Amino acid sequence: MSSIRTLRTFLAVARHGSFAAAGKEIGLTAAAVGQQIRVLEEEWHQTLFDRSGRSIVLNTAGRGRVAPVQELLARYEA
Repeated sequence: MSSIRTLRTFLAVARHGSFAAAGKEIGLTAAAVGQQIRVLEEEWHQTLFDRSGRSIVLNTAGRGRVAPVQELLARYEA
């Protein structure tokens, strides 16, 4: 099961569109962010981002996960 930290990482990457920028926000290296996203994709059996070189963009599956993850984190933090 995904950790709260991993879900926060997912949302940071979705917001920033890069592992480096997301890592800067949450205090991780780009490599650590990428590893968390890879683990999440394996766990959910879905590719969440389209990758092209250094660019990363949410795909349809990833966009579909944003709102439920935001809701889950809001409940957790309440």
